[in-house]
Amino acid sequence: MSCSGDAFSVTLGGSDSRAYVLGTTFGIAAVDGDRVTLRVDGREVRCELGRGVPVGRLRVTCRVAAGDTVTFTVERG
Repeated sequence: MSCSGDAFSVTLGGSDSRAYVLGTTFGIAAVDGDRVTLRVDGREVRCELGRGVPVGRLRVTCRVAAGDTVTFTVERG
């Protein structure tokens, strides 16, 4: 995980990996090509690579998906 201001870049690998960012827990539920399903505080959130998705008070953008590894950014707002 790396940070730049209010944006956090997170890379997770495998279904058991987790990250805690801005008071929210993220994990990988599934990766299917350019579609990723993240587990966010226990609920599933789908995102396509390069497109931002609002998640409560945060915005998540999936950047890279390869195998069972996903890189995404988390920002406030």
